Amino acid sequence: MHFITNNYSPPRSTARVVPLFVRIVAAAIVVAVVGFAIVCSTETSHAQVPSMRNAQNRLTSDIPKPITGQNNPTGVKLTTQDSITALEQLRASIGGLLSEHQKTFTQSKTHFGVYVHSLSRGKDLYSTNAQLAFTPASTTKLFSTFGALDKFGAAHFVETSVLTEATEVREGVLEGNVYLVGRGDPLLSVADLERLADQVAHAGIKHVTGNICGDDSFFDRVTNRREYSGDDEEVQPTAPISALSIQRNLITVIVSASGGVGSRVAVQTFPTSSDAFSFDVEATVQAPPKKVAKKKKRGAAAPRFGVSISEQYGQAGGKQRFVIRGAMAPGTTVSKLFFIENPAFAAADMFRKRLQASGIQIDGGTLLKQAPPTVSELATVQRPITDIINVVNKKSDNFAAEHVFKMLGGSTLDNPSPEIAAKDNHTVQASIEQIQGALREHGIVTTTSSVSIYDGSGLSRRNKISPSTLVRLLDRVQDTPFSNEYYNSLAIGGLDGTLQYRMRGTSAEYNARAKTGTHKNVSALAGYVKTLDGERLAFSFMFNGNAVWLYKGLENKLCEMLANFSYFGSKESTAPLDSTATDDGLGGKELN
Repeated sequence: MHFITNNYSPPRSTARVVPLFVRIVAAAIVVAVVGFAIVCSTETSHAQVPSMRNAQNRLTSDIPKPITGQNNPTGVKLTTQDSITALEQLRASIGGLLSEHQKTFTQSKTHFGVYVHSLSRGKDLYSTNAQLAFTPASTTKLFSTFGALDKFGAAHFVETSVLTEATEVREGVLEGNVYLVGRGDPLLSVADLERLADQVAHAGIKHVTGNICGDDSFFDRVTNRREYSGDDEEVQPTAPISALSIQRNLITVIVSASGGVGSRVAVQTFPTSSDAFSFDVEATVQAPPKKVAKKKKRGAAAPRFGVSISEQYGQAGGKQRFVIRGAMAPGTTVSKLFFIENPAFAAADMFRKRLQASGIQIDGGTLLKQAPPTVSELATVQRPITDIINVVNKKSDNFAAEHVFKMLGGSTLDNPSPEIAAKDNHTVQASIEQIQGALREHGIVTTTSSVSIYDGSGLSRRNKISPSTLVRLLDRVQDTPFSNEYYNSLAIGGLDGTLQYRMRGTSAEYNARAKTGTHKNVSALAGYVKTLDGERLAFSFMFNGNAVWLYKGLENKLCEMLANFSYFGSKESTAPLDSTATDDGLGGKELN
């Protein structure tokens, strides 16, 4: 018999006992490092220390820095008029580029805003319609991830835990329920469930008398993004947003004609779950019809041969039912992807199977049930929040973005207002309140009317943000402890993420770091770029209209212009407008 002593009080950090010898050695190393730092600081004490508002200068890069132009290559000092002339030429070039497409803008009902601000000097370089609010598409993710880093910090881990109300285990028997508790990890996988099951087995548990319960109470139960955002249209379907998700809440139904002619087809799912999914199978294995010459069969209907896989809604008991009809040729396989409609139940059932595979006997079944207040922890897996934020910003992942968004208003929200707590979608309402509060606290906005946010991914067309607000966010994030993590989460021009295929062969390649935004009638780009002089700029380009193919090319060209800018003579580009990557490398889907 042993007692479960690690009573759980979520969320918390785990303290570990460090041997005395290790602590002595660590202390010696710290003393040595501090001494070396003092010597170094003495040698550089007369160097100019950058101000907090120029904190972009201290940002580290995870790739080699781009080659920039030489400062003052002629040795001739610039006059004030030289600087004014250079800026006037830049503004004229940007204005001229936009004016070239005025006819297309008129035909496509285009509205746009462009804002460029020097972070190094605190000055505006270009502004047109910068205060107007536009539909931002996925540049909304910049606000969701900013809010998450501001609330939780860059060192935060998103936990998925296994808890129990039992206080002891007698001879390997745990009398009570086991709870799989999610806190919004959108990347939780079957491999993670296997790790949790291994931890439970290693704790000496061989028999559970109760049920395996899925607990998704960290979020509210409104899992449909369209529903909680209040959208009139389904811009793009997303899998349910649940505090306890598994395999991105996607299930693949695989139908195989592995038997002989006349037998029923075999059906399985990935990932597998016996209690979460059921099947109505009437499809059979049949020899394919012989091809008949068209002259002999002219006017006759072609024989029906094939298989359909559909979903049957409204099933009791939390199960998701699939219907398979038709005929398949021997040895063939067909598969179809579906959303998991009840992710917490499916995850709990998959976890139950993993416990059983680890040799643990489970007397009960699978339930949806919230863990009681007093529990002990059996196992946990942790994921750095920065890993999730990198997926959100670099890949413009809508599913992950909505989870990050709802984490902000999860059940640990301090003192939510009664009006919010009473709503079915209280998590979303609390998340919006959290983001608005962070924006006000950092001086990005002064009133809540400056930014309208209804979801975390930017799929909602109800979201409204101005280019100037986006640039202020990019500016003020420099003063935060998580500035490096935020900066490095952005896609890099010509290298990765949604900018992988854009700006290649230009001065913006490996230089621009930005977040894309794409709807069928919206394109946006916001981020950072460095000029030939090494001056750091923040920019925001927003286009609303029906010429997305053009807007993408203009964004690329504008980034190239900024990267080529120099007070000593900008580098001219004769390259044509690059609109080849109109879909951010994602196949034209309305994703980001």
